Amino acid sequence: MRSMTTRWGALLAAVVACGGGGSSSDSGSGTTPAMTPGTTPTVNPTAQNEITIQGMAFSPLKLEVAPGATVTVRNLDGIPHSVTSESTAGAFRPGAASGVSFDTGQFTGQRTFTIPANAPLGATIPYYCSVHLGTMATPNGEIVVTATPGSTTTGTPTTPTTPATPSTPTMPTPTPSGPY
Repeated sequence: MRSMTTRWGALLAAVVACGGGGSSSDSGSGTTPAMTPGTTPTVNPTAQNEITIQGMAFSPLKLEVAPGATVTVRNLDGIPHSVTSESTAGAFRPGAASGVSFDTGQFTGQRTFTIPANAPLGATIPYYCSVHLGTMATPNGEIVVTATPGSTTTGTPTTPTTPATPSTPTMPTPTPSGPY
């Protein structure tokens, strides 16, 4: 019986070590929603230039960034991943779209890359994991170059002041002061 208990304990330890049991927490990251086929990609709700890889999935699937922005990629899985641009979504080959390309290389932890300052507005650059190709839960994500992603106008708007329209001056009517 002791040998059976030891085996179950070893099995349980292996499952937990592989991430198959329990939960992980990351302060401030929340949970990554599961994606089902046919769902619409969500845009980065916090307007941070960050892609997270967790559970073999990219989040958000659509990231809006300004030209010249630095993108941070956080790999929360215990295995190497990459964020590699491709010319066409689903090609799973490194490439450029609208003249923009990037590749974090295989990594665990965190990496960054920069979108060129001259990246055209409206450019959509698809990306994938060069390690896992189409086997990711969400095999492709995209970066869209926008002028001011997530910007809000702050402050009090000012109304331009214009001079009042001058009215036609009224002149007093002269009164005759002598004989005519």
